[in-house]
Amino acid sequence: MIKFYFFIIPLQNFSKDTIYILYTHYINIHMIKEYQNIAIMVGERNISYSQLLDYINLFSTYTPQGKGDKTLVFSENREGWIYAFFSIWQNKGVAVPVDASSTVSDVVYILKDCKPQCIWTSKERLSVAEEAVKESGMPIKILLIDDYEQVSCPQKEGKLYIQEDGIFTAENKEMALIIYTSGTTGSPKGVMISYANLYANCHSVTVDVPIFDSTRRTLILLPLHHVLPLVGTVIMPILAGGGVAICPTLSGPDIMDTLVKGKIAIFVGVPRLWTTIYLGIKKKIDASPVARALFKLCEVVNSPKLSRIIFKAVHQKLGGNLTYCVSGGASLDTEIGCGLRTLGITMLEGYGMTETAPIISFTRPGDVIPGCVGKPMSTVDVKIVNGEICVKGPNVMLGYYNRPEETAQVIDQDGYVHTGDLGYLDELGRIHITGRSKEIIVLSNGKNIQPAELEYKLEKYDQYVKEVAVTQDGDMLRAIIVPKEEWAANLSDAEVEEQLKRLVIEPYNLTVVNYKKVMSLSVFRGALPRTKLDKLQRFKLKDLIKDIDKAEAHPLEKPQTNETLEMKILRKYIEEEKKVIVKPTSHIETDLAFDSLDCVSLEGFIERTFGVQIKSGTFAQYANIQEIADYIAQYKTRSEVENIDWHSILSSDTSSLNIASTWRIHTKVVHLMHKFLRNHNDLEINGIENLPLGGQFIMAPNHQSAIDGNICTAGLSDYTLRNTYYYATEEHIKGYLLQLIARHNNVILMQHQNLKDSILRMAKVLKMGKNIVIFPEGARTHDGQMQTFKKTFAILSKELDIPIIPVRIEGAYEAMPRGTKHLGRNKITVTYLPVIKPTEDITYQQLSDKVRNAILGK
Repeated sequence: MIKFYFFIIPLQNFSKDTIYILYTHYINIHMIKEYQNIAIMVGERNISYSQLLDYINLFSTYTPQGKGDKTLVFSENREGWIYAFFSIWQNKGVAVPVDASSTVSDVVYILKDCKPQCIWTSKERLSVAEEAVKESGMPIKILLIDDYEQVSCPQKEGKLYIQEDGIFTAENKEMALIIYTSGTTGSPKGVMISYANLYANCHSVTVDVPIFDSTRRTLILLPLHHVLPLVGTVIMPILAGGGVAICPTLSGPDIMDTLVKGKIAIFVGVPRLWTTIYLGIKKKIDASPVARALFKLCEVVNSPKLSRIIFKAVHQKLGGNLTYCVSGGASLDTEIGCGLRTLGITMLEGYGMTETAPIISFTRPGDVIPGCVGKPMSTVDVKIVNGEICVKGPNVMLGYYNRPEETAQVIDQDGYVHTGDLGYLDELGRIHITGRSKEIIVLSNGKNIQPAELEYKLEKYDQYVKEVAVTQDGDMLRAIIVPKEEWAANLSDAEVEEQLKRLVIEPYNLTVVNYKKVMSLSVFRGALPRTKLDKLQRFKLKDLIKDIDKAEAHPLEKPQTNETLEMKILRKYIEEEKKVIVKPTSHIETDLAFDSLDCVSLEGFIERTFGVQIKSGTFAQYANIQEIADYIAQYKTRSEVENIDWHSILSSDTSSLNIASTWRIHTKVVHLMHKFLRNHNDLEINGIENLPLGGQFIMAPNHQSAIDGNICTAGLSDYTLRNTYYYATEEHIKGYLLQLIARHNNVILMQHQNLKDSILRMAKVLKMGKNIVIFPEGARTHDGQMQTFKKTFAILSKELDIPIIPVRIEGAYEAMPRGTKHLGRNKITVTYLPVIKPTEDITYQQLSDKVRNAILGK
């Protein structure tokens, strides 16, 4: 058992550098902040540094005790992942993080390669871990994170506890990690990383350049089995004392919610994420002549301070606390980097590889040049050999596990790692990447082509192109183009190919020399094979082309005529994505050969199309595609509304549907709340003259707080209140008592299992001459800014010819933002805007946009 010695340390007596050295010399986890400050935030749960150490100690009592013992961490991102990981170090063991979406065969490969003593896993991955251990034939202990993750641990208040004989030092060259590469060129290799390797990385960004410190919390978003998110979003921020906040999913709302609630200062992402964020913001800017002009002004002036003032709303949308955004894992397009800088976003780009744990160089604050990956770490020596970047320093790995020959191919006799990246050093020692030596295409005429250069140019036709891979096809270049879904949705593959040749390939070929022209094209409606950190797996492109050619030669079978709507949509998506025949009995893995990236794509498609969340790691648990379709049918909250005949649906018989009743005290309770708001929040009501006298309406307010339902009806008379119903999601009205109150206070619950009936209940109420209050955003704002409007209210308005009253609520977000339970005293204003009536020629989307713009004051 490891001994602990306890000291009380007055931190104010030490400089920042002294504290860092002291802690990294004595303990494997040091807390620069006060001991009770938050180390981990996850949902509504906050874990202090004191609790963190207690949990690590708890987990370490079950983790193998032998020095150098290997333990796998095989789980999705969660707080227990962090406890399990650090408990391995607490016992001076070797941690082996494993992709949570790995298959049984993937895990068996790693088990046989590194022969661990133990696996920490979660309930979700337990069956895979058990089957892998069984197939490996090795006596490996399995520990369940869920059993210990949230048990009660006693807190040690007011003291810092320092472990003697620490292991996280610059001198400790013992192995700390084995990271299995994600495989851009073939089978994964185990990269052995020492404590000294990690110390060099941490010291460079906490002391040499203080990016991570005790005042900056970091977002955990990327999967932690990769070295970039492991070091950059767990080890560094926790050692620096700033702590972390775990984002539950990769969905936009969860990211925004975590940025706001966690007051995130450091956001580590991959280029594709930053591209998506930037293009989304830029699209909105381009839609407004004023915003375009301001963007151009900021681009010319190049003042981060001015940009942050002008685009304050953008920064608030990203949480309002971001200090640094970090891009790593692959190259960030120069245009994206420049665009983000114009918005006032400080984007730091890092360059490295798993073999350097991972940093080689990074851009320093105040010295950010888009397209440049900055200066090397101070302890790293860089030289260019025949155009290839080679590096040497304390960050260089110990080698590949059990692969001395392959280690010798990468690390030369002088200790330099040959990165395989091509580039140069500028006059100030900054590194500029120009390509990958292993990716170069050599044609028979001797011409060398860097495919990434061509792919970037083709992807600039982003109205039609989502992503591109360029590969060699005999003595020509072939482009595999994934078309933009919204553009290609109603086109066949043959039509898409024909138009891409005319709209993309021909214009591109006019701009390049002959040997860089693309003379062959394949259309692929799927995701190109990439690692989890967005690197293109070029070794898989040949097989992908074979599959595409085979699919074109053998058209897909016709579907069964009796399939459900959900099965039809699901089948069509998979067939277009995978170019395979999908039957109701097809299994995700054994029949359709889905890998982890395919599953993530399918998860996103199902959530976007049906509003159902099925975690990508659970798809294989369903017996076949039909079971997945049946689950979707049971729990879906939406479908493709524009393709549905809503006029026929809303004309359906609603006599069997029950609606909420009205208690006599309903209006008295509501008016009592209005009186309270007038006194407590100086509630101001404007535009009462816009309320129709006696006529019915659909009221559409923006959604700022949990009390908006009371705020938006503050100007209604008793008679109108009794005849006004509210549409609410069932998540917000849980428990028997709340549901009982809702049923007798004019509340129509949106039921996920039967969304159609919920909409028909609203239609029934409107047909009875009553009114409806619907919040078009569907959920409260995360940052005070108005969200995208859903179209349910517009459908009801247009099909039933009911006018809409737009309602602008102001001040409620400041009084009671999301995540708080107490109402502040900020002034609140509600304004009833002029009625908007549906017209025969207006679409649902146009009507929705018209209401939203009215509330925005456009």
